[in-house]
Amino acid sequence: MRAPWEDTVGPPDPGASRRLAAALTRALAPLRWRVGSWAGGYTVAGPAGALAPAASLDEVVARARAARPGLLHRLAEPAEGLDLADAVVRVSVAALHRDGPLLLAGPDPGRPRRLTAQRGVPVDVVPRTGAGWSVG
Repeated sequence: MRAPWEDTVGPPDPGASRRLAAALTRALAPLRWRVGSWAGGYTVAGPAGALAPAASLDEVVARARAARPGLLHRLAEPAEGLDLADAVVRVSVAALHRDGPLLLAGPDPGRPRRLTAQRGVPVDVVPRTGAGWSVG
């Protein structure tokens, strides 16, 4: 079975899911949600306690949009100089707001490739010079 798209962006890294969970927690700070990684996806806790676990980053983002529709709109715009985890979260959010395709460019993405994010939106992952990742 193919891994979720967010796990295929960068090189294999056992700490990637923890960094993605931290990036989700930062993005969802206005909701006061805390996201943690676990073998089946992500754990989610709100101000009133634990919420149902989510199987993917896209699922967490979709739930956040359902809880507060306007909250993630600011993260849907193009951005530069992000770390990989924050860039991946932004791609997931942007895929909810746009029909794509989206461009994720970074310093070490491996070979150019096309992945599919939220709602089947295509994401082209390509190399770029310089530090940081960009989402466009």
